[in-house]
Amino acid sequence: MSALAKLFVLKGHSVTGSDLKYSKYVEELAEWGVGTVIGSRPEEVDEADLVVYNAAVGDEDPELMRAVRLDKKRISRAALLGEAAAKYPYVISVSGTHGKTTVTAMLATIFDNAKEMFTAHIGGELPGYGNLIYRGENLFLTEACEYQRSFLRLKSDIGVVLNAELDHPDCYRDKHEIYEAFENFTCNLKNGGIALINADSEFYRVRKCAYKKCKTFSVFAPSDYTAVDVLPTKNGCYGFRIKRSGYPNIDIELSVPGRHNVCNALAASAAALEYGVAYDLVAEGIKRFTGVSGRFEFLLATGGAAYYADYAHHPTELRAAVNTALGLNPKRVIAVFQPHTYSRTAALKREFVYSLSDADAVFIFKEFAAREKGGGMSAYELFEEFKRVREGVYYYQDMLGLAGAVKKFARPGDAVLLLGAGDIKRMAEIL
Repeated sequence: MSALAKLFVLKGHSVTGSDLKYSKYVEELAEWGVGTVIGSRPEEVDEADLVVYNAAVGDEDPELMRAVRLDKKRISRAALLGEAAAKYPYVISVSGTHGKTTVTAMLATIFDNAKEMFTAHIGGELPGYGNLIYRGENLFLTEACEYQRSFLRLKSDIGVVLNAELDHPDCYRDKHEIYEAFENFTCNLKNGGIALINADSEFYRVRKCAYKKCKTFSVFAPSDYTAVDVLPTKNGCYGFRIKRSGYPNIDIELSVPGRHNVCNALAASAAALEYGVAYDLVAEGIKRFTGVSGRFEFLLATGGAAYYADYAHHPTELRAAVNTALGLNPKRVIAVFQPHTYSRTAALKREFVYSLSDADAVFIFKEFAAREKGGGMSAYELFEEFKRVREGVYYYQDMLGLAGAVKKFARPGDAVLLLGAGDIKRMAEIL
C-alpha cells in the first residue's frame, strides 16, 4: 500500500491514508507529503475521489463504511495495482508462495544496473532504494500475490512462477485450488507473453502449464535455464553457471547467503534475459544485490551471539532460514518463531514442527493474528505440539520476557533467528 501511495504521489495525485498504528512506513509517507491518520477518522474520505483498501480491511471499517454511504468510487489494492501496471508498455510480475520479494528486488537491482527505464513495486525494503523504485515508464515490475487471487488482476508480458504451496487456508481449501489459481495466472498473460515457471516445483510437475508459451528454469534438471556447477563460495553464499541453449554459460556469484537463493537468482536472471538485458549486466546486477530488509537480515551482535531477522512464516521458509544459518557454521541455531494467523498455524501445524527440527532450541512467541480475530490454532497450542516431539522448546507471551530469556539462553557463537511476518523483529530493539 505504501509503495502504491508513493507511485501516485509521483504521478501528481494528492494522497491521504490511515493505518492502525504508527510505523516507519507512516513516517516515510509523511516525508512524501502523504497525510496519514492513525486509527480511523471517517471524515477524511469526504474529499477523496477514490478510496483504496487492502485485503486486511473489513466491510465494517468506519472509513470504508463512510465511503459507501457517500457513494465514493472504491477499489481494492489488487485492482489498483493492476490498473497502474496496465499503463506501462511492458509488465513483469513475480508470483510464488515463497521468494517473491527477493526475486522482484533482484530484478530491480539488475534493471537498475542495466540503466533500464522501469518502475518497481516491491513488497519489502531494498536497502538504498525502499519499496518503490522509479526510473521511468517503459517497464513495470511487481510482485504478484496469490492471496484472494489478487494476482489475477495483473496482465503481464512475463509472469514468473517460483513455487505454489498452501499458505492461505483462509481463502484456499487445498493445494489443488492453489494450483488452479497459479495456472490461471499463467494463462492471464498478454498475447504473446511468456510464462516462466520453476520446473523443480510440484506445481509444474503436476499441472505442467496450459499456456502455450511456457519456459522453464531449474536447479536440478535440464530446462530452458539451468543452474549448473552450484558451489559454496564464502559466508554461506553460492556461485553457479546458467546453462542457456544457444548462449554462452553465464557465471553468477551471489552476495546473499542460502542455497535457496540459487533458485531465486536463476529466476531473476531468466526473466531479465527474456526481457533482453545483456548477460554480463545480469551477472553484475545479481552480484550487486545484497538482500532485502527482513530476509535473513543481520540485526546485531550481543553477548557474542549474532541475531538475524527473517520474514519466514511458512514451514518451507522456516526450513530455508535454519539451513541458511547452519551454512554459517554457528555453534548453535536458536529459532525464535512468531506464528502468523490462526488458520495457517492450524493447517500446517505438523509442518511447522518439522521445519524447525534442525534448530538447537525453539522459542515460540504469541501469535500475530493479522487480519484474523480467532479460530484455528494459537501459538501456545502450537507450542504444545512442539513439546510432544522435542525438547528445548519454550513459550513466551510478552516480548520483554522473551527478549530477556533468549539473551540469557544464547551463548557466544550462536546464531539467533527472529522468524515471522509479524512484529517479532522488534525484539532486536529491546536487545
